[in-house]
Amino acid sequence: MMGKWWLRVLVGLLTLFAVTVGVQGNRHSEVQAATEISGKGSPSGAPLGMFGLYLNTGFNLQPDDRYTWVKRSVMLTTATAHSMVDILIPFATDHFQWYQSTNEGKTWQGVDGAKKADLTVTPTQVGTVYYQQSFQYYFGTPLFSPTYYSRVAALTTFPEPIPATGLKVTSKQSYLYNNQDNAMVTYVHGVPTPANATGALTWTSSDDQLATVNEATGEVKANTSGQSGTVIITGTMTNDDGSTVTDQVPITIGGGLAAEQRVAEGQTATFSVQGSFAETPSAVAWHRVIDGKNTVVARGNKLSYTTPATSMTDDQAQYYAVVTIKSPDGSTQDMTTNRSKLTVVPDMTPRMTVTNQVEDVTDNADNTASELTNILNGDTCKVTGRFKDENAYSKLTDGEFLITLPTDVQPTIDVDGQEAQYGKYASGDSMKVLVTGVDFSKIKTHTFSVTFKSNQTVNRTMTTRVDLSGEDAQHNKIGTYSGSPLTLRFTDGKLHAAANDVSFGEITTTNLGLEIPGTATGDGDLLDVIDNRRHKVATTIDLRQEAPFSDGQTTLAAELSYDGGLGQSPLSLTNADQTVASVASGMPVPSIGVSHGENLRVKVAMVDFLPGKYTSKLDWTFVTGP
Repeated sequence: MMGKWWLRVLVGLLTLFAVTVGVQGNRHSEVQAATEISGKGSPSGAPLGMFGLYLNTGFNLQPDDRYTWVKRSVMLTTATAHSMVDILIPFATDHFQWYQSTNEGKTWQGVDGAKKADLTVTPTQVGTVYYQQSFQYYFGTPLFSPTYYSRVAALTTFPEPIPATGLKVTSKQSYLYNNQDNAMVTYVHGVPTPANATGALTWTSSDDQLATVNEATGEVKANTSGQSGTVIITGTMTNDDGSTVTDQVPITIGGGLAAEQRVAEGQTATFSVQGSFAETPSAVAWHRVIDGKNTVVARGNKLSYTTPATSMTDDQAQYYAVVTIKSPDGSTQDMTTNRSKLTVVPDMTPRMTVTNQVEDVTDNADNTASELTNILNGDTCKVTGRFKDENAYSKLTDGEFLITLPTDVQPTIDVDGQEAQYGKYASGDSMKVLVTGVDFSKIKTHTFSVTFKSNQTVNRTMTTRVDLSGEDAQHNKIGTYSGSPLTLRFTDGKLHAAANDVSFGEITTTNLGLEIPGTATGDGDLLDVIDNRRHKVATTIDLRQEAPFSDGQTTLAAELSYDGGLGQSPLSLTNADQTVASVASGMPVPSIGVSHGENLRVKVAMVDFLPGKYTSKLDWTFVTGP
């Protein structure tokens, strides 16, 4: 038991130390091309990883080629990173050694006392000297520890200083995390113009609360207190004559996700883990937190997550990712991002529906909700309906509605059961009635009724509907929303009939003695009937021929008959009334004619026929009774 407890303590201490030493990032915008000079050893591969955790050990910062002049000191800088396996070695530390070659790599000598990450060199003569660093990571004996080698860096010394005329500053990492146990690190790098300028390069940070920068080495270290923002790192190269050139690079400091996402209702939102990563994580779990409920919404290894189309129920939800990195030995490390708040901007477009229906309060028989077929003078009519904005976030705050009514009626209008004031104005042979001040700012549904007494004494048909015009809080017009059309048929309550002339055409010797059908003018009916009676009593229609056909001088020997269209023999007409149709109580009297199968026929006798224009007159009589 004591052994297990001691091992856990060692691993905990080692992890804290190793991550502090193992920095992420690179001073170069890209690692400079390796010199063709052979080194003391072959340069090791770059460490791969993310969030300060690495899969392999190596140099995270390579030494730059440097330029100086005689007796002016320069510093070569390196940094190392260690794999998740190596950092578990108890009490292990880096053991450095610098080497130099003065004959283009033919032979290498160790630099006395150069056993640190940085090496300061003060050249005494013009020329180029090559440097390479090695390190081993161990505790106790190096016997089983591999040796890692940096790239070969050239230090070129000139007899006189070379001033810089420009400077380009870059950073390997544009995003550093502020929520790790140990500060995340990268390096900035400055390339002067000309590239062999010998000035001194120094660094400053715009906000040390976000990230600090080492004035000499360019090491940028993010805060670990969760402060987010963008820090500007400025590089300044000071020439030996005191002149300077500068450049800047921004680096974002954060917890991995943008603090907030804003999307319009109905749109999707995408959350992306920021930063650059050398390897794909072994697992990523995306979480959604709202109203205290934490739900995993996606699993896999993707560093971004896109929501379904959003609704207002997603507003103020928080999203975060748990990223898992797996080391070659199978052990894993988790990194949790900050929480990003989703703000859903409501769609403020009104979703207004207007329903309206009509009834004849006096007698609504044979009517529908959209049509009154027989409104009599004095009838009470009522239009009712509802306005409903189904968008709780609608920008429509104020409305007014309009309805067309017969001229000079005196309507009573209620909104939500309360009598409303209105205005009216003439519009052709009708009038418009306007109700203002329907408040939708808090209440999204309103009912209405429009009641009026008919003053129409003639037959008339009109179409109306309810139209709602909406405004926003700044009184900008938004739109007009309409109910379905309503048909109002006003009548005089009477039975109307009109007999049409009937022609039998030209009588010739070829059709004498034959029954010739007549053709009525207009729509072809013998008798056009409009029955507007509300109470329809039983009715019979009688027909008689007032006098024979005559041209004014001669009476035509002809027989006129009525064909009822029921397959029965035609009824010969005389000057006496004969019933040709009977209509039961409650039924409207129909028109009579070809549209219902009825017609008149004439047969002219073959004897004593004289050509001419002959006419006769028919009497139609309506007989009503109880």
